[in-house]
Amino acid sequence: MSQRIDRRRKGFTLVELLVVITIIAMLVSLLMPAVQMAREAGRRTQCLNNQKQFATALANYESARRQFPGWRQVVSRDETNSVDVVGTWVIPLLPYLEQRQVYDIWVDNGVPWANKPQIRLPIAICPSNPPEDMDVGPAVMMYVANAGLPDAGLGQNQIEGPASAVFLDHHTRSPRKSISLDYLGAHDGASNTLAISENIQATSWVPADSGAPRLPIEYDLCMLWTPSPGGCGSSDAVAPINRCLGDSQSPSTPKLYLARPSSRHPGVVVVTYCDGHGTTQRDNIDWLVYKQLMTPDNYIAGTFAGDNELRNSVYDSGNN
Repeated sequence: MSQRIDRRRKGFTLVELLVVITIIAMLVSLLMPAVQMAREAGRRTQCLNNQKQFATALANYESARRQFPGWRQVVSRDETNSVDVVGTWVIPLLPYLEQRQVYDIWVDNGVPWANKPQIRLPIAICPSNPPEDMDVGPAVMMYVANAGLPDAGLGQNQIEGPASAVFLDHHTRSPRKSISLDYLGAHDGASNTLAISENIQATSWVPADSGAPRLPIEYDLCMLWTPSPGGCGSSDAVAPINRCLGDSQSPSTPKLYLARPSSRHPGVVVVTYCDGHGTTQRDNIDWLVYKQLMTPDNYIAGTFAGDNELRNSVYDSGNN
């Protein structure tokens, strides 16, 4: 009896292999967006948590001082060079951010300004915007404070009041003005007034020029508003949210139009209000609504700025 030989070959044919590869590629293409969305959701949550810590520090500072810090203010005296040491709004909050040792050096009159510590604060970095993308030194900062109207555009005798901003200039403007939660509660409300946002083109909580600390300006760590929005490259107006993302920022001479909320989160920017609650704000927000959220008192702010649209946007016609 002859033995039958099984000549069937084991394994895949070329056609079968191509079909399997095609199916795997389709599955990967379907899964990758979901994975990226999950990662971005995690980064956005981390950004919210970072701002929450700043908001908590801000609330503790306001509770102790009965006012919000200035966007810049004198923090000590450089006795070696006989000059005032002027810091950003971040420095007064350092004791409430578990950075008491760093703060103590900044307020020490015996330490020259050039020798004040510049450290990286982990909560100052949004994971969607790696610090390697920002050429601003170790004190990199990705969050900005509501400083209202650009001070550079104010007349010589004009003093911006608390109706227009939350963080005011506590360095050169005289008489100095400030804002508190009591003021917010009696006007537009802390839950309706922006305090902090992210900005991928912010500079540093220790602004520097050629490595040496310099006087902070609003465009370093502030978000601003102007009666009308500006375009990319504008010298007298602020750009809308998330515009001009690809424009370069100079660490030594930052630009006005980039002093606005911006992020690498698709379609949104993470913001925190004066009452401490954080959320994501869509970047297609109407400019009037943006101004309303930025100003603690819409009517007075609009009157001061000559912005009739903002002034007339309240229901009580200025009786608030």
